[in-house]
This record gives sequence, C-alpha cells and structure tokens, in this order.
Amino acid sequence: MSTSTSKKSPQARPAWPVWDASAAAHLLSRAAFGATPEEARRLAAMPMAKAVDALIDAATRAAAPASPKWVREPWINTERVWADTADEQRRENHRAAGRRQRDEAEELRAWWLNRMIKTDGPLRETMTLFWHNHFTSAYNKVFMSQPLYHQNVLFRQSALGNFRALLGATLTDSAMMLYLDMEDSDKKQPNENLARELCELFTLGDGNYKEKDVREIARALTGWTLDAPPGADIPRGKEGPPSFRGSKRDGIVAKFIPERHDDGEKTVLGHTGKFGVKEVADILAAQPATARMVAKKMIHFFGAIDPQGALQKRLAETFTANAKSETQMAAVLRTLLTAPEFYAAEARGAQIKSPVHLLVGACRQLKLEVEPTPNLAYYVGALGQHLFDPPNVKGWPGGRNWLNAGTMATRMHIGEVLLDSEQLAGLEPLGRTRFAPLSRDEEKAKQTMAAVADFEMEGRAKRNAVGIKCRFNPSALFAQGPPDKPAALVDALLAHLLARPVQPATRETLLQLVSATPPAARVTEAVRLILAAPEYQMA
Repeated sequence: MSTSTSKKSPQARPAWPVWDASAAAHLLSRAAFGATPEEARRLAAMPMAKAVDALIDAATRAAAPASPKWVREPWINTERVWADTADEQRRENHRAAGRRQRDEAEELRAWWLNRMIKTDGPLRETMTLFWHNHFTSAYNKVFMSQPLYHQNVLFRQSALGNFRALLGATLTDSAMMLYLDMEDSDKKQPNENLARELCELFTLGDGNYKEKDVREIARALTGWTLDAPPGADIPRGKEGPPSFRGSKRDGIVAKFIPERHDDGEKTVLGHTGKFGVKEVADILAAQPATARMVAKKMIHFFGAIDPQGALQKRLAETFTANAKSETQMAAVLRTLLTAPEFYAAEARGAQIKSPVHLLVGACRQLKLEVEPTPNLAYYVGALGQHLFDPPNVKGWPGGRNWLNAGTMATRMHIGEVLLDSEQLAGLEPLGRTRFAPLSRDEEKAKQTMAAVADFEMEGRAKRNAVGIKCRFNPSALFAQGPPDKPAALVDALLAHLLARPVQPATRETLLQLVSATPPAARVTEAVRLILAAPEYQMA
C-alpha cells in the first residue's frame, strides 16, 4: 500500500451495501428488536433513507404507555419517622415499605417489557434502553421504584430529542440524585459523585477534564434536595431523633434551596461564572468531547463497525450541527442507520443479543400472546440484564460479557419459557444476601440471614403464583398453514427468525428434527431448537 493511500484510509468508508430485504432485516434487528419477513420486505420496498425515516417517524408518533397502577402523585413516604413514632411501628413501617418497593420494582420491570414487546414504535424503546444504560441509575442504590419510573418516562420522552435538554433534566432527576448522592450536597460539603460520573461517563470521557473541573462542577450542583411538590397535602409531624435518610424524606421532587447552594464563581473547562445546574449542562453539552462520547456509545450499542473512527467523526458532526434542534438525536440516528459502516458485512450477525433484545425480539418475531409478568422479567435478569439494576454506574458492558457458563445455559432454555410458559428452577441470584450486614454476634448474624431468606422466599412465592403467561400459536407465522415438506418448513422458519444464513450443520439438525416429529408439533419443536441455536443469539 502506498504512503498516499495510507493517509487517505482513515476517511475511507465501506462500500455501499445493496439495499434489500436482508439489509432491512439487519436494520430491524438492531433498531427494533428483530423483524418478521413481512416487515423486512415492507421496508425494503422503500429507499433506505425513507425506511429509516419510517422507523423514526413511528418512534416519534408512539403514544406514551399508561403508568403502573401503583404510581401515585404525590408520592408518600410510608416509612416516614416522627418524634412520636414508636420503635415497633418504625420497624414495621420499614419492613412493609421494603416489601412494597420490591413488589413495585418487579412490576416495573414487567411493565417495561410489556411496552417493548407491544409498542408500534420499537425504536423509541430501543433508545430508551440506550439512555437507561448511559445515564445509569439502579434500584440497589435508589431503593424506590417511583423515581426509576419517572426516569424511564424522561428517557422515553427525550429518546430522540435534544441531548442538552435531556442532560439538564437528568441532573435533577430524583433517581439520579439518589443514585449519585446529590440529594444532600451543599456548599459546606459538595458531593463529587455525580460531578465525576457526569464528566467521565455521561459526557466528556477520560482525558478530557481535570480534577479541578470535577470539584467546580460539584460546587455548581449544590443546593438541590428532594421534597414533596409545592402545595402537596402530606402527613406532617414533629421531627424525631436522627435516623437514616429514607425515614426523613417528604417527597421525591427536586427542590432548589438557594441558601445551600455555593453561589461563588467557578471555572469549568475554561469557562468562569456563578454557575449552577443549567450552566453546567450548557457547558458540557457543547463540548466536542461530549459529541464524540455519545457517538462512540451509539456505535457500540447499535453494533456498527468503525475501526478508523470515520463514522464516529460523522456522528459527532451531526450531533454538533443539530445542537439546537429538538430532534437532535433523531438526526444522529438517521446518520448512523444510513451509514455503510452499519450495513457492512462484518457488522451483520456479529452482535451478541442482550437478554432484553433476545427475549423481546423472540416475542415480537413469534407474535406471541404474552402478558409480561415479574417472573418473565426475572428470567431476563437471570440472563444477566436485570432492568433498572445495572451492575454499576458504567452500565452493562455488553458484547461477550453477556455470555458465561450460567447465562449460556439459561439462554438455551428460552424455548421452555416462551413456548411452554415454564418457570425455570435454579435461577435465584444471591439477591439481598449480598448486602446483608455481617455481625460478630453469631446469633444476630443468623437472625439477619434468616430474615433476608424469608424476604427472598416471599418474593419468589409471589412471582411463582403469577407465573409466566406466554402462548405460541404456530398459525400466526403461517396464515396459509405451514409447508408440508420438512425442508421447506425449516427454510421458512430460518428465514422468519434469522437475519443471516445458518451453518449447514444447524440446518441439517433442524431437518432431522422436523422429519422425525409429527406434523402437528413440527413448527413448535423447530422454533424451540432455533431459539437455542448459536445463530439466534446473534443480531
């Protein structure tokens, strides 16, 4: 290769792909959890740009889902402690609140799964999931469900909107404030947790800020707390002795208290002024490093190839050019989903499906009659993606991290879960026992562990009582009836469920199974095997 060619290569793009049903199926597999052949053919009949616009338009038009039945406005703290609260009542309130929050969290996961499975605008839910893994918060730190619900609504509303607006709203989002300890940060002792993750993970990335910037941003974010909304009629009493923060909280609405805010001058990334939340969001959203960070994360999430960074550069340029637009992220998506790097042969069938993608995609492709339940959501958690509970502030890393000995075995049983509504045994994680306090008092430690075990058992019993409610109707896949010949049936199902051709050995195994199965059960048994095939684990 000549020197002049080498200099040009970083800007070279892959060859433009043929836009056909295969390319459309790839688009739907990444942007909409999966595709049926009918959906792929419908999009392929349009020019590529119009097909992408159709997905974006459907996402924009998608109506907001109804809230879970337990969401109440204003939220009431049922474990609030007052001076006259007896110790036994305090303990009982705490136990009851713990049970309620656990039940609500499980219902919240099922509620979101239901939305992803049944929505007419799947790209909006795909982007909601993207933001959920970008601006990370987790139940295991928040310990309340309603703030996480509110955050999910925010991400859905802003999914394809303006990044600066979403960033500003996230900084005073109750779940984020609880997760990164902003609730009680004041000018006397600014908490740097949110400021640090804001720089490192949410906007700039390593190497693009200094420790002084973190300290100055932490000062700018002081003065915010959580309280009841103005005018709310909530129980009041005389404050009792010091107690844990959750027992003293009156509400989960962000409230600014000027006297607790550091109103002095701060210098952030070379800008100086008496900054607060708004100015911090303005400065960070406008940084070129933020544009590059968001572009990089989207390329990883949607599985495009970009070995030389050319696609990242173009996405960052689109991000910056649309900085004032209310549809900024839609423009970035349009650039990504029409890029040759997205459709390159190396990108297709090369992304390991996340647990959510695997289950939601199967439900949509198989046209299942499904009522998502906490047990179905728990199965997704057993696969490694417990919604609203990412492993840490960096979120789920994805890729090969989805696969280990435990999750691979669980993936292989997705057919039993979806086709038979079978509840798999042995999926219980360590759960709350990970956080159970240890005690040098052996008897007290035993009591604590017994209480934790009882709590887990109660939750398991409630999930199992509801079960898994899925029904597969083979006729939904074949309106005119399935093909009579085994080879034709196998090829039709592979075309329906997979975006890329399978290995010959996989097809041969399927053909042997179908040939040995009575006609009435052929479709179900073939689908069961396809769901467990390595090729189906990839998008």
